Amino acid sequence: MPIRIPNALVNAVKQRQAVLFAGAGISIKAHGVTTIKVRDAIGHEIQKDYPNYDFQSRSVEDACDEYAALNDRITLVNLLAALIPQNAMPLQSHVAAVKAFRFIVTTNWDLLFEAAYRQIGQGYQVLATEDDAPNFSYDQHNLLKIHGSADRPLTLITTSEDYENYPDTHRQLLDRVADLLWNNAVLFVGYGLRDEHVRRLLARIRRQRGEWARRAYAVMGKRFDDEVRTRLLDKRNIEVLPYDAEDFLPELATRAGIS
Repeated sequence: MPIRIPNALVNAVKQRQAVLFAGAGISIKAHGVTTIKVRDAIGHEIQKDYPNYDFQSRSVEDACDEYAALNDRITLVNLLAALIPQNAMPLQSHVAAVKAFRFIVTTNWDLLFEAAYRQIGQGYQVLATEDDAPNFSYDQHNLLKIHGSADRPLTLITTSEDYENYPDTHRQLLDRVADLLWNNAVLFVGYGLRDEHVRRLLARIRRQRGEWARRAYAVMGKRFDDEVRTRLLDKRNIEVLPYDAEDFLPELATRAGIS
């Protein structure tokens, strides 16, 4: 079955007026690290001191909170960073993404986009902290890693406190993301659209722009078949595209005339 890609999205990519928002779903096939695996790894470490610790009843955020309380945050982020393979090969979706999008925002800690940039010889810059925010440039390829990067463990956003304080600790970085979401068509790939900070930004943009808000798109996987979720996203002006990233992003790049 041919992939249906809205012409408005193709044109936005052609004109460099599109931003990719990438979540864990785009990378799991490459490195195999799921949130469950992360939680279980932390849980097993806690069990070394507390054998009756029931980590399977916890979320990954709960496990991070509890590990940091029992040890310290530095030990936590170094443990988490060590769980992410730093030499994993990028998928064709990563390569297509760095070709097609000058602006990529991701909550992923892995280094797959960086590897894709190097694979095609494309210069880029990474913005992972508040101090990085002034380095943003519309004339360069920008990778905004808003939850940190595995090669810089101290940047990782992991605990409830990190998330709660984020609007204060990462204000300039969030402002950059808000500018991108305001001024560009947005394509969400492998992303659950549940991050509180991003939901707030999208809600503010919809409220302020009203009928002038740009249409956004979400690649949800070819097995996605949830009419209720689809209608919810449509209400938020986000069109669901039921395709896998591995198929969709290379095809999008091709149709936008980007090789």
